[in-house]
Amino acid sequence: MLDPAMAAAAIVMSEGRLYTSTVSITVNFLVPAKPGPIIAEAKVTQLGKTIAFVEGKLLAQDGTLLATATASERVLEAAKALRG
Repeated sequence: MLDPAMAAAAIVMSEGRLYTSTVSITVNFLVPAKPGPIIAEAKVTQLGKTIAFVEGKLLAQDGTLLATATASERVLEAAKALRG
């Protein structure tokens, strides 16, 4: 859940011009999740020409922090990435 949320943050920040592929991800699991809704939040800390650095977190509906993550995302122009 964290990986696609962080990738989406980079895509949104680039207004859809960039496509991402995860290079590395580190996840810290803090507490077990209980049944119910889980919220993913992500923000880009730096968007470069080829790499985006992203942070994310998972929260329970009551605001309990469940997990944190950082990722490095390879960024490509969406038009080139979709051509294959």
